[in-house]
Amino acid sequence: MAAMALGKGAYAIHQNGWQYTAENIDRLLMERHMAKKARQSKKKVHLKGPDKRTRADNEKFADELARLLEMSRNNDGLV
Repeated sequence: MAAMALGKGAYAIHQNGWQYTAENIDRLLMERHMAKKARQSKKKVHLKGPDKRTRADNEKFADELARLLEMSRNNDGLV
């Protein structure tokens, strides 16, 4: 969904507060694809899930969301 949002010129942020950008989306999509291929392989692959959310993650998300909303406000609401 983040890739589609970026393609439409919108902003997208991860649940942990970091922003998806044109510079990092290709790498993130490739990592996702490689993880899916590993899970589908006949070999037993156990990939570690995400870390438990922390208070710092929540604060970072809130700060990034506020920053993006301010950017949107300054750009006439183009999110």
